[in-house]
Amino acid sequence: MVQISLSTMWAKDRFANLAEFVAKARQLGFTHVEANATVSPQGLEELLQTGFPISSIHSPCPAVSSSRGIPTANLSLSSLDRSEQEEAIDHAAKTIDLASKVGANAVVLHMGELPIALRLEHELRQLYRQNLAKTTTYSELREQLSHQRACEAPPYLEQAKKSLQRLSEYAEHRAVLLGLETRVHFSEIPSIKEMSELLGETRRESVGYWHDVGHAEMQQRLGFVPHEAWFSQFECEMIGVHLHDVLGISDHRPPGKGDVNWEMIVKNLPPQAIRVCEIAEWNEESDIQGVVSFLKKTGIL
Repeated sequence: MVQISLSTMWAKDRFANLAEFVAKARQLGFTHVEANATVSPQGLEELLQTGFPISSIHSPCPAVSSSRGIPTANLSLSSLDRSEQEEAIDHAAKTIDLASKVGANAVVLHMGELPIALRLEHELRQLYRQNLAKTTTYSELREQLSHQRACEAPPYLEQAKKSLQRLSEYAEHRAVLLGLETRVHFSEIPSIKEMSELLGETRRESVGYWHDVGHAEMQQRLGFVPHEAWFSQFECEMIGVHLHDVLGISDHRPPGKGDVNWEMIVKNLPPQAIRVCEIAEWNEESDIQGVVSFLKKTGIL
């Protein structure tokens, strides 16, 4: 039987404790869970006490405040601020320790971001929602974003590489795989080209590609990178996948509740990839009923 996990993303503000979440995940047909970066230290203890298998952990976990008074998830592995970068590495390393301790196979990493204007991406998305994606205004704005990103990226990418080198060595000694996730916002690292660079500079024994269906689909719909290009470039390096559906440019919906081309996903998904449903907390339980059956019907399981 193929394993299928449910991310604790769906548990946020929904259950009194994570033991209740695990019971519901089991009832819905999931065999494992993924602990994500919103799990509190208390929630983590509740999760571990259930003994339910944990397939993967989304770094940084558990969720605590950093020395800067912000959530550790907001610290960047690509920061040019040395103290921020060091703290981000430290929390990622602690997540690797946790994965090793609980027998999780992989840790999912966000590699950082660039200080480019989020306003431009917001405007681009607004145009898309207004069915103006084929206009000159949209194309010019997309080109402006691409140019700005290309100018800003190099020093931040270098810091991301340095962080990953240290974390990959740390993870290899603990027999934990690191999965570099497809990102959704244009300000985030890595782009598809940067993903190739990051994977090319680390050992395959400790670092791989983590495909996010919704994020790759969003990039395609906004006109940046064809979804299938991520598969064609990184299929051999893929260690896991976040499964969620998309309507328009709204993602993290239950598989089967959007219009993603699941036949294309099935065709390209390696059999060894860890499968995790990453469904947002605003989805009702009734929307998740039947997700496992849907994934079996499509051939993903």
